[in-house]
Amino acid sequence: ELRQAALAAPETKDRVEKQRIAYQRAEAIKQYVLARAKGVCEGCEKPAPFRTSKGPYLECHHLHRLADGGPDHPVNVIALCPNCHRETHLSVNSKLLNEKLKEKVWGIER
Repeated sequence: ELRQAALAAPETKDRVEKQRIAYQRAEAIKQYVLARAKGVCEGCEKPAPFRTSKGPYLECHHLHRLADGGPDHPVNVIALCPNCHRETHLSVNSKLLNEKLKEKVWGIER
């Protein structure tokens, strides 16, 4: 059924403009958090999934969103592999996972 619906879907190439608000993040905090992680995901504790020209690929995740008033501070930022990062945003257990990651960062940064 899903395949049939996909095949029947119109080929749309209409351009849509979107507007969004982006928060300025401090590059120094990003660089510090990535260095702190030493190429290892601070969530699952596995090595970064691949290397880029700049080093191991990890993503910085704010544990308390900037949009909700969270600080751009090392105690609020964790370096995650793409899989763990998506899990913090999309998992049914995302709130629990974020709480565990907050505890982990507090242990690292205290």
